[in-house]
Amino acid sequence: MVNHQPAITHLVRVFPELAASPAWENTADHDGQWCKLARLIRDQYQEGNYDGVQAVFDRLENLLADGAPDARAWVAGFLQTVQDVASWDSGNADMFFRFLGRATRRTWETLNTIRFDLADCSILEAEILMWRVVHPTPSSRVARR
Repeated sequence: MVNHQPAITHLVRVFPELAASPAWENTADHDGQWCKLARLIRDQYQEGNYDGVQAVFDRLENLLADGAPDARAWVAGFLQTVQDVASWDSGNADMFFRFLGRATRRTWETLNTIRFDLADCSILEAEILMWRVVHPTPSSRVARR
């Protein structure tokens, strides 16, 4: 199982412009990391660098499939941030949908469901559901493959 820190190091090697952000030096600043990477992905998409966008989503797909719980949690948080950042600019976060693999697509759709279905619920209820998405039981992971 891959932990999230080696995966983050890999992303910084692929996209050296991330290294300039203090969020990538502070391993606990997940919000900063997610925001910086989400903006980079958005910019790559707008510039037409679809190979770069695909490379990030491929790496995230691998983390969801083979990552430790902390890596899967990091990916889920990142995907939620991508949805937020993309909707701020264009109002359409689904522009990234074509780059998603099976596991990232499932997480993306689940995040959308939580966002829309639980708009009137408490933060605690939403957090519990997010935890269940990010930490599936071993039997449910095997069934999805």
